[in-house]
Amino acid sequence: MKFVKIVTLFSSLFLGVTSANIANAGETIKVGITAGPSVKVLEVAQKLAKEKYDLTLKVITFGDYQIPNEALNAGDIDANIFQTISFLEQAKLKKGYKLAIVGNTFIYPMAVYSRKIKNISEIGDKATIVIPNDASNQGRALILLQTAGLIKLKDGVGEIPNPKDIISNPKHLDIKSVDAAQAARSALDVTAVVLNNDFVTNAGFKPSEALFKENPKTAKPYINVIVVKESEKEKKVFQNLKSIMNSDEVRKKTEELFPGAVPAW
Repeated sequence: MKFVKIVTLFSSLFLGVTSANIANAGETIKVGITAGPSVKVLEVAQKLAKEKYDLTLKVITFGDYQIPNEALNAGDIDANIFQTISFLEQAKLKKGYKLAIVGNTFIYPMAVYSRKIKNISEIGDKATIVIPNDASNQGRALILLQTAGLIKLKDGVGEIPNPKDIISNPKHLDIKSVDAAQAARSALDVTAVVLNNDFVTNAGFKPSEALFKENPKTAKPYINVIVVKESEKEKKVFQNLKSIMNSDEVRKKTEELFPGAVPAW
């Protein structure tokens, strides 16, 4: 009887430890991303999730930056992996979303691209430059243009300046703020566009073709993150998702598809 009890106790402890290691085995979670090369990165993540945790990642792609947070907040997906810390904070402030970060992924430097010129110094008087229009990426783009020496912003604007904060525009640039996807499509029609990683390939560019790009060492607010509902942030399955997205396999695929991407964990 004592032997049976000891075996039973040992078995229970063993099963408890094993269960902790394979928490959520057989589960499926829906992960929202934006369309583009990130799909290939998530294919690597899907394979690893299944092999390591018996976890199925169902990837849902979106065509713009607004819907993934709406879908997550509504419970239509379980997590999203597409946005920066800055973008999330602005979305929460504006929409009241109850969302939380469970892990970091990469910094993808924003950059200036063009089909008409080969050097940033070739941007001429009254040239048109298109930038994203959401508050976070618009502000990020304006800071990038200031760093490139094209404009000057007033002091103290922080991470989210807007075009009204421009105090010097010596080349009289026509800076147009449009939807990020539209910015990518406008590359043939304007002098230059400011794009982040999701739309570089869609616009037909390679990261190596950037005229001017962000320094990742100063881009901490623009770390991309894994986001879930606030009420679910402690779930083991999302710690497993974080582990997958911070794996060597995902890092290698990301660096292959997004040269210049910097791990942020």
